[in-house]
Amino acid sequence: MKEIFKEAGKAISDFKFYREVKDFKPSKPLKYIFTLILVITLILTIRFSFDFKKGVNIAADWALQNLPPIEIQNGVASADVKQPYKIMDEDLALIIDTTGEVTSLDGYERGVLLMKDKLVYKENEVKTETYNLSDIDTLRIDENFVNAIRKNALWMIFPIILIGAFITACIAKFFQIFIFSLVSIAASTILKIKLTYKQLFNIGVYAITPSYILGALLALFGLRVPIFGVIYSGLYIAYLIVAVQRCKDAAEEIPTT
Repeated sequence: MKEIFKEAGKAISDFKFYREVKDFKPSKPLKYIFTLILVITLILTIRFSFDFKKGVNIAADWALQNLPPIEIQNGVASADVKQPYKIMDEDLALIIDTTGEVTSLDGYERGVLLMKDKLVYKENEVKTETYNLSDIDTLRIDENFVNAIRKNALWMIFPIILIGAFITACIAKFFQIFIFSLVSIAASTILKIKLTYKQLFNIGVYAITPSYILGALLALFGLRVPIFGVIYSGLYIAYLIVAVQRCKDAAEEIPTT
């Protein structure tokens, strides 16, 4: 791990380092980028977990204050409250009616409707989804249930967020590396520096470090920068061009086949 941080520092501050990078065995840059992605993903997942936990607490407090106990047995819902039971929270309507009097969310911008055997969720005027309760054998939503969700939600969701974010980041970064390798190819051609695609790929893996870390720092501190996509791409392109140029003296001839 210490070596990864050392390499990241060199990738940012020492363009001569790219003369070594270009001749690394394929396993070394792959290990570097996967480890860098894992470290950044873990840090950001921990950061966003605090926001998630805060959101869960707010939702739990709201549920305890507004929702009556709800029980579902063999796909049939019931609630010990006068129905239709309606709650309006800004533009969101929450309705419980197992009597059949209310059967849709027409007239509401957004809402949730719990009926005897189904749950209807209206996201907007064009998107409404209906979920059948038949697959639920036994479920009781009450104070104990809400407090259990409050206590355990983070630990249940954390590995899912981490794995999902890691996979997404891997796909995104490798896509960027391959796409921006066109810049490296163009730079090596224009500068008449003979580098193989493997060497250019190695350079691309390390040259993405400054842009990636900058984006991660902004996300970590919740900062939004206008046209950051342009800044990200411009920084990556600049590092690629300078890194390729610095390899000129040490460049090798492309092997003939």
